[in-house]
Amino acid sequence: MTLEIEVKAYADNLARVEERLKEMGAVFIAEVCEKDTYFNHPDRNFAATDEALRIRVTDKQSFLTYKGRKIDAKSKTREEIEIALGDADSAKLLLLRLGFKPVAEVRKIRKRYKIGEFEICLDGVEGVGTFVEVETKGENMVELRDHALAILEKLNLRKTERKSYLELQLEHSSGS
Repeated sequence: MTLEIEVKAYADNLARVEERLKEMGAVFIAEVCEKDTYFNHPDRNFAATDEALRIRVTDKQSFLTYKGRKIDAKSKTREEIEIALGDADSAKLLLLRLGFKPVAEVRKIRKRYKIGEFEICLDGVEGVGTFVEVETKGENMVELRDHALAILEKLNLRKTERKSYLELQLEHSSGS
């Protein structure tokens, strides 16, 4: 099982974070627009089981992604299964025909950087706010999580968040 080890923090000033990343030797990968459409299972509530199923469409690619429940109290570490799609519209139609229901769309502008085995994402999430995510894939959850948290610390980002952008958006739209 491949784990996605991810930590996220609120960031008031992404330009300052970006300058600090450059000072740390981070390599710029790309800036992308992402539209994530989340679906709920016909027979179980993914919000209750802490799972997610989404189709992500970017400028050049699209993916179907399943995320299992979070398995760590300090991070968003979870199983992740991701499949590249050739046709996101057909994949969406397939999910609808199978009884999956769209829950919400999350849109963001993401700047991606790389430091070693970690990807650092500077995210402006429509209707939610600005964040920095540090993530990698691997098996050694504690060591990788602690390293990711250390990167946030070096970026002077201390207000971490375990909720997904979907959870934050749904809370914001419901007025919670």
